[in-house]
Amino acid sequence: MKRKKKQQSFYIFGKNPVAEYLSRKPEQVLRVLISDSLPQGESSPLMELAKKERIPVSKISKKNFSRYVGDVSHQGVIALVKTFPYLALEDFLEILEEKKGTQPLVLILDHIQDPHNFGAIVRTAVAAGIDGIIIPKDNQAPVNGTVFKTSAGTILSIPIVRVANISHAIGKLRKKDFWVASFDTPEDEDTKPYTLYWNSHLVESPMVFVFGSEGKGVSERVKKESDFIFSIPMDNGVESLNVSVSVAVALYEWKRQKVMGYDKKS
Repeated sequence: MKRKKKQQSFYIFGKNPVAEYLSRKPEQVLRVLISDSLPQGESSPLMELAKKERIPVSKISKKNFSRYVGDVSHQGVIALVKTFPYLALEDFLEILEEKKGTQPLVLILDHIQDPHNFGAIVRTAVAAGIDGIIIPKDNQAPVNGTVFKTSAGTILSIPIVRVANISHAIGKLRKKDFWVASFDTPEDEDTKPYTLYWNSHLVESPMVFVFGSEGKGVSERVKKESDFIFSIPMDNGVESLNVSVSVAVALYEWKRQKVMGYDKKS
């Protein structure tokens, strides 16, 4: 019998991310490390926040920071935090049930492996006002220091659900009357029913948007389970956009329709 891997604590880095965590989730912070070369005016507010929550603070040499977080822009501040508090799918479905009349939007990431892309997607999702993000447990960038920093701390403002099986999650959402749309680049427009995403009414019912991995895109299985397969038009020989850019383009069309109403384009 295989032992289950214990979920690991991780380091976050940067003055603003650490301050955000201390303010929003102090119970998750185990320890704060501050560079002894950081000016007192910059370190004092963080030390006060930590002291208020009785969180240990240590001053260490700046050159030793790489031992904890590697070669990153840590700004002389890092914090060890507990495992990220992912939300259980069933609890998330209860939240969505309460929002049903508002036509919520859920984002599913089908194995996004670059933590910078994941963090950028989270930041856009929070800014656009969507209702949550679902990710798989395996072959997916977990929430870590890089994701947290790239999201500018916004990851604490949106439910992040981690599931063993994306198809199972899609099935549960379908039972809650969600329509599922996968975004992909058509390889053969004659055989696949691709639709320009802006030609669809995205806010008339609860929706799920699915975006795939940087290399393979949305899996064939998930595409088969989708009600729609949307494409983003490309010109000048460009084959695709970075996944975080594609997510931003799609979410802001959804937001535009949410605010301005649906206006079918030719």
